[in-house]
Amino acid sequence: MALNDRPAAEDLLDLATTQLRQHTDEGWMAVGPRVLAAALGALRPSQPVRGRHAEGAYTVTADVLRRSLRTVLDPDPRVRVRRLAFRTRADDALDEAVVELSVAYLQPIETLADDVRATVADHLRAVLGDPDLPEAVVTVDLLVTDVHRP
Repeated sequence: MALNDRPAAEDLLDLATTQLRQHTDEGWMAVGPRVLAAALGALRPSQPVRGRHAEGAYTVTADVLRRSLRTVLDPDPRVRVRRLAFRTRADDALDEAVVELSVAYLQPIETLADDVRATVADHLRAVLGDPDLPEAVVTVDLLVTDVHRP
């Protein structure tokens, strides 16, 4: 069966729900781990993000962009990346990057925010190939939701 030949998500959900309702609690305990493993292993497509280079446009998945950005930010002991999210326009061009962080205790946040924004901007320009990103086009929002020991 090809990926495109699969039933609609709603049909699969209805089928799974019907089959799970047939199980008693004991039956669920027997099949539960397999169901959860299948759900976690399911193919989940990542949103495309459009980039540009001299030869034309290309796409990078948001998952790849997220992983590469983590690789750039993780060595900085002042921050721990908690979440990275991207919002794109209808044409898949990047519109907004949100970086949720834990910041080292007593770290001056304003200076850190400038450094993280610059790092994110440089990386987005390098990966997406657009010299105007993100200052002219993309908003890089930082959200500090926690602190950690330095």
